[in-house]
Amino acid sequence: MVSISVRAFPFTIEHDYPKDVRKAANISIPSKKHRMQGLAFATVGFIFLFGLLIAFAISAYKGQELYFWKIFIHLWIICIIWNIIDLVIVDWLFICLLSLKYFVLPKTENYEGNKNYKFHFIGFLKGFITMTIVASIFTVISFFILRIWK
Repeated sequence: MVSISVRAFPFTIEHDYPKDVRKAANISIPSKKHRMQGLAFATVGFIFLFGLLIAFAISAYKGQELYFWKIFIHLWIICIIWNIIDLVIVDWLFICLLSLKYFVLPKTENYEGNKNYKFHFIGFLKGFITMTIVASIFTVISFFILRIWK
């Protein structure tokens, strides 16, 4: 999903890169059609990912005694592991270390600013908070779905 966003819809993901990298990439303002396509791609991607969270909770806890905190911890661990993988594999390995074409913004393949490990670590810390919120929201949704099916 990241590599498609970077190459096809860089305007949707450029905020995840350091300021100097964004400046070097000089991403053009997308047309209305291109912006709508980027929004559609992001929407479908997030629906899929969020649907997986709900599916994981339902498959793990359907037919069991329901405990809100147990479901929350389960989903929180999934979200945090996702955040760790994003930091270590995507940000540090693919972007900072290897500068893989499909993960760095167009026109910045050899740009030194892509080596900013600290920027991505700060993003990881922000993601830690975001993932906690996401896990909370989808715990509530999953809990109520499971209660209805009980």
